[in-house]
Amino acid sequence: MNRYQSMGELPLGQERRVVAIGTFDGVHLGHQAIIARAVERARERGLQSMVLTFEPNPLAVLRPELAPRVLTEPAFKAQLIEALGADALLVVPFTPAFARIRADRFAEMLGSAPLGAESIVVGANFRFGHGGSGTVAYLQRLGRARGLIIESPETVSSPDGKPVSSTRVRRLVAQGQVADVVPLLRRPHSVEGVVVPGEQRGRAMGLPTANVSVPSDVALPGHGVYAGRVVLAGGRYPAAINLGHAPTFDDRTDPPLRLEAFILDYNGGDLYGKRMRVEFIERLRGERRFPSPGELVTQVQEDIARTREVVAAA
Repeated sequence: MNRYQSMGELPLGQERRVVAIGTFDGVHLGHQAIIARAVERARERGLQSMVLTFEPNPLAVLRPELAPRVLTEPAFKAQLIEALGADALLVVPFTPAFARIRADRFAEMLGSAPLGAESIVVGANFRFGHGGSGTVAYLQRLGRARGLIIESPETVSSPDGKPVSSTRVRRLVAQGQVADVVPLLRRPHSVEGVVVPGEQRGRAMGLPTANVSVPSDVALPGHGVYAGRVVLAGGRYPAAINLGHAPTFDDRTDPPLRLEAFILDYNGGDLYGKRMRVEFIERLRGERRFPSPGELVTQVQEDIARTREVVAAA
């Protein structure tokens, strides 16, 4: 998949494309349907399929106080989009200047070189142009005048009849209901960060953990203990994951948040400074304070046994 970081990087020429447009944070089932339709139409027409997305999330520029937690950081989003079969990915920097582009001007840009869209696929709630004035219906009217074909697939719903949306995914993640997120994404929710030195308490108890530092704007699950996996350059491993404040050892009023993974079956070397993706499959229990380190160790061993069962069944 070809990747472009701005419209200025697109090759000059008259190549025609089918373009899927959206923020696509989470790349959930609804996003997958939009991208899949663009890929399908491009193949039918013998054209290139392209996904056009924005970084950062437009709300982070327009209403920073309302900016949502990030479900998929850019590099991982690109991997997910590539796996859906898109030929190219264009990441448009969303800046205050870009936000001021009028809706009609934006539509004109889509159909003109270098983007050269023949067809455009968007979600039902897609808005564009200054102040979000452009709607799907407006884009369809503009498209007819410019010879563009505009498609908007039906909103995807989960088996319970509720629409699949990034907002819904974020809410479930924040509540720790990560098992309910898996069918909405077709994968576990995950976060990525760098392994950093911890306070070595786990190592002293015979349960060494990898402490992962993640960006402050990512969507982390609610505090608790989770069964999941970690993804390293050398492979994927089951892991018992703790996210919280380590109350057994830290009784400060405002202790730091810790993301720690006890990696099962890992025999590799030092992980400090390495990037690690942490996948959350199922919440096992809430975080709590134990009367002694020994009782904590007993509980962690139970968590590890349960993690093996959950991951084996996932």
